[in-house]
Parts: sequence; structure tokens; C-alpha cells
Amino acid sequence: MTGLIAVALFFVLYLFFNLTAAGQSLENGWAWKYEVFDTVGYWLRQNDLPPLSYDRATIVVGTLLAVVIAAARRHGRTALWVAVATPGAVLGSEGFKSVFGRPLLVDSRDDAVSYPSGHAVVVLAVAAALLIVVPRAWKRWVAPVLGVWMALATSAIIVIGNHRPSEIIGAALLTIAVFTLTGSVVHLRSPRQPPPSRTRRPAPTSERADPARRAWLLTGMVAVITVAGIVAAWGALPWVTAIDGVTGAAASLLILRVILVVRSWVADLQQAEPGDDDQRISGMTTASTGS
Repeated sequence: MTGLIAVALFFVLYLFFNLTAAGQSLENGWAWKYEVFDTVGYWLRQNDLPPLSYDRATIVVGTLLAVVIAAARRHGRTALWVAVATPGAVLGSEGFKSVFGRPLLVDSRDDAVSYPSGHAVVVLAVAAALLIVVPRAWKRWVAPVLGVWMALATSAIIVIGNHRPSEIIGAALLTIAVFTLTGSVVHLRSPRQPPPSRTRRPAPTSERADPARRAWLLTGMVAVITVAGIVAAWGALPWVTAIDGVTGAAASLLILRVILVVRSWVADLQQAEPGDDDQRISGMTTASTGS
């Protein structure tokens, strides 16, 4: 259902911001009302922040890294999932732009057909893949690091004039749609619950932390990612900095939220796969209890 909702919202954004004069008027042309070279986003581009530079290397290395981590953890279906979904999101972005156009409905210097942003899809897809495959114990520090990376890259993409805000959010929706729908297909024939006889390993102590502490940690992560987005857009007009920064942060937080929820519904499926570390641990626990 999440994937279908993302598809619907993806097309709603396309229809409004690309096929209506009102939508085009809202975001066209402001990139030339300030000096792009004075922005932090331009500095990030000049200093080769992936995927502002080396976008092809980013998708190749990111996909391979995610597959290797999943394979090392003996999560075969998850390895297949990220191997298909990560490049699939990028190819879907390029395919969409080759089929769906953007008529010039308002007078603007920017008439490029660029919905959704391919560079944004690269960073969002790689981050989504890594969030899915990393061990649970790594999640608490991997998530904010990837969140900041996504916010910096996506905000910079807008502020240097490569893409419009709607194209960044469209990239996030496309990434979510591809990952959730691909994950549903890959795990279609898997049992939805582990066998009743298996002993479930209790959640780590950090995941059973005080709710108030978790709320503060979540608030802090959202604040840090939002600040990262605004910093990447710094140097533009104040209102442009705010819009571009919040847009990048929103795309990052959207990916984090959905992918972390997706992790929860595939966790049992991963544990049920033959050779999984959790399964071996559970088997050892059961054996020792029986002895």
C-alpha cells in the first residue's frame, strides 16, 4: 500500500508542477536571483560530495556495498532486493523523463525536463539500500549519518540550480515506490511470521530505552538533518535558503521514516532465512535450554 500511495503522489506532483502554469510559476526561475557561486551547495559540488560528483560511481559502489553486507549476513532475499531496487530506482527516473515531458507554460530560463531528479534518486536509493541491510545495532548511528548526507546532497542540488524542489520530493517518492514494491515482490513467498517453535532473541537494550529518551533522540536527529539541509542551501536569498533547505531535509526524513518502517516488516523474514545469524543464535539457545 505504501508503494502505491507513493506512486499516486509522484504523479500528482508531476501533473501539477509540470503540466500547469500555476505549478511551473511557483518554482521556476528563482535560481538566477542570487549568486550560485556563493552558496555552500556550490562548495559541496566543487569538493566532490557524492553524488554531486561521481554519481555513477556512487550508485555502483553503493549497490555493491549493500549487496555485500546483506550477503555477509546471509540475507539472500534482501541482497536480491537491494541489487534490483537500487539501480532500478535510477533507471526508473531516467525512463520517466524520457517518456513524460514538461511543456513550457510560463516564461522562464529553466525549461529542462528534469522530473524527478536523477542525482537525488542516486543518493536516496543508496541510502535506502544501506538502511535496509545494516545490522540492527548499527542503525542508531547509520541513520543520522545517511540522513545528513541525503539532506546536504538534495539541498545542494536545488540551490546550485540543477533541479526544482518538486523534483527532489518526486525523487523521494519514486525511490520509496521502487523499494517498497520490489521488496513486496522479493518477499512475496516468504512466511510472514517465524516458526512458532523458534525462540525470539530479545530486542537490544537500546531499543527498549525510555520513551522520553527516544523522543529526544528522534527530535535531535530531525533537527540535525534539517540544519544540514539549510546549511547546504546557505548563501542564497533567505527565503530560497529556507525552501531549498527544508525540501532537502524533508526528502531525507521521508526516506528515513519509510525505510525504517520497511525494516520492521521484513525483520522476521530476514530472521527466517536459512543461515541467518539470528536463527543460529536462537537454535543455540534452544539447544542449551534443552540440555
